[in-house]
Amino acid sequence: MMRYLMIILSASMLVGCGGDGDTQTTVEQDVLAQVAGLGDSSADEQMFQAAFVAGAAPQNREDYGKYAYVIDGEAEIDGDQATVPVKIIGGIVSSQEGDSAARKKAGEKTETKMTWKLKREGNEWKLKDAPLPG
Repeated sequence: MMRYLMIILSASMLVGCGGDGDTQTTVEQDVLAQVAGLGDSSADEQMFQAAFVAGAAPQNREDYGKYAYVIDGEAEIDGDQATVPVKIIGGIVSSQEGDSAARKKAGEKTETKMTWKLKREGNEWKLKDAPLPG
């Protein structure tokens, strides 16, 4: 009986509670998160500037809040450079214009495919070129 108890105790210690708590994201996940979060970053000047390589942030920050960004294919990562195909969706919700503006324009959905470029600075990926439609 004691032998079985020791086997069960040893097995439960080996299995543990489901991991060592050290979750690492992949390079591709880091790149894609930077693209997907740009709409939220556009609401704050400092966050928007921090999302871009120094000197690369566009002057039309507010325009970035008018769109949703969806990765539309595979990111190509080459060392510290990345290109990402992005589907830019307009006419869904513009939180910066308020709910009434979003309801009025809800039928004006647009989708445009663009390619964005990113660059790794230290451990962070930052946008280098993120053009909008038009």
